[in-house]
Amino acid sequence: MKNLIVKGGRILGVETATGKINADAVINVTGPWANSLLGQNDVPLPITPIRVQMVHLRRPPKLETLEQIIIDYTCGAYYRTDGTPNTLVGGEAPEDMSEIVNPNTFGLNADHDFITRFWNRATKRFPDFVDATCRGGYGSLYDMTPDGNPILDESPNISGLYNVAGFSGHGFKLSPIIGEMVADLVTGQSKSSHDYKFFRSSRFNENSLITPTRPYSARVHQ
Repeated sequence: MKNLIVKGGRILGVETATGKINADAVINVTGPWANSLLGQNDVPLPITPIRVQMVHLRRPPKLETLEQIIIDYTCGAYYRTDGTPNTLVGGEAPEDMSEIVNPNTFGLNADHDFITRFWNRATKRFPDFVDATCRGGYGSLYDMTPDGNPILDESPNISGLYNVAGFSGHGFKLSPIIGEMVADLVTGQSKSSHDYKFFRSSRFNENSLITPTRPYSARVHQ
């Protein structure tokens, strides 16, 4: 997708690399590129592209059965299996998620200091990780909003344009119910048991950020 086609405050379609597509409803699900798609057609969404990194560790024999997903608040890391006997290690402390990037040009490999940082955290929790084999790591993107929760809303300026972005790294986990909520948003129905208005874009101007009742400490994600 290259550009939105807008006339008189109404969406008419999109211009793609292979031609024009007419549509009376367009859903902007471009994540870190959400504002790039909007361009000059609409006000920017409060979405920031953040580079996040993960480290691959091949577990030593003593940890070969460590297949669980673990969130370790004390050491500031989380772990999940990446196919036996491999573990992915990441972190969500503020210093782990502070790199604002251009989504078109960002480092795809993990930086050495991140590899060292996450490996050290893993070793504090599981001392046997000192004998792991590092298989490198990777960098990817979160489309972060100020409260770490998505935006599901029709544009206030362009009728027929729906912004569904800003999932801040947990869109995959939310996707089944989000699909129902977006269907309600676009069709104007109320079939889902969850109200999409909870994720309205105006909450940022209303000082109504989504906050947990019992927030985790020292974590960007809640």
